[in-house]
Amino acid sequence: MPAQLQNRPFTVAEARELGVTRKRLRSSDLRAPFFGVRVSRALGWNPAMRARCALLVAPAGSVVVGDDAVDLHRLPVPFGARAPMDSDVVVAVLPGIQPPRAKGLVVSPQRLHPNTPLRAVGGVRVPCVEDLWAIRCAELDDESGIALGDGVLRRLQGDRAPVVAAVGRLPVELRARASRILRFVRYEVCSPVETRLRLLLIKAGVPEPSHFAAPIPREGRAEVWPDLQWESLRVAVEVDGPHHSQDAQRDRDVRVRDRVTRRHGWTSVVVTTREVMSDPGRRRP
Repeated sequence: MPAQLQNRPFTVAEARELGVTRKRLRSSDLRAPFFGVRVSRALGWNPAMRARCALLVAPAGSVVVGDDAVDLHRLPVPFGARAPMDSDVVVAVLPGIQPPRAKGLVVSPQRLHPNTPLRAVGGVRVPCVEDLWAIRCAELDDESGIALGDGVLRRLQGDRAPVVAAVGRLPVELRARASRILRFVRYEVCSPVETRLRLLLIKAGVPEPSHFAAPIPREGRAEVWPDLQWESLRVAVEVDGPHHSQDAQRDRDVRVRDRVTRRHGWTSVVVTTREVMSDPGRRRP
């Protein structure tokens, strides 16, 4: 195998031009993820490598915009979504480009705006986080769109201007929904589970929290950082994540947090991840 093909995906046509035989291209040490594409198995197999392979069969200028792009940016994955490697690679193409046809590759019905800011992540061309969120809004449910938006805005340190600009680059018919979802996005929310809890409480008629992950006490040495807070009521809510799965540790953590918050005049409420993710309308035994 020529040295210039050993450390990256390549097309069969490129390899043949370099003198690689058809028999060599059928060798077991090569993976054939898409028709006419090969990559050494020694390079491993992950969303980034698969996306790099997909772009070899996509038109020039294509960018990855599906779950693979969310994974590459290390943003929150939509609730219930399959792992990126279990779904097709989704790409967006520029207006006027003939969409490709390849097994395992899906072309987004949205055409990529010519002014969409792009970046390379893991060797893959993807939109910047704000435009990826805007593009994904068209196919995500509201809750997942808000959770992804929370992650994007947190990455942008609360700067909404790039996200608003990204909404403006969407097709006209998609802007209203993205703008509506953006109104519920909060950069201080630290996980999709916290996003879901916040939305469930709002849906139940509870006012939106006044603070997210703010310290108690407000001045001096911070002792606890509850996830959601209502300062006028001095109520703090903490979500117990997977690291609190052991009952003994969870009980200790709850007692410590409750003691600290009570000492400062607050009421502490602890909600488990399982409770947040369960169907809120289901009757409990």
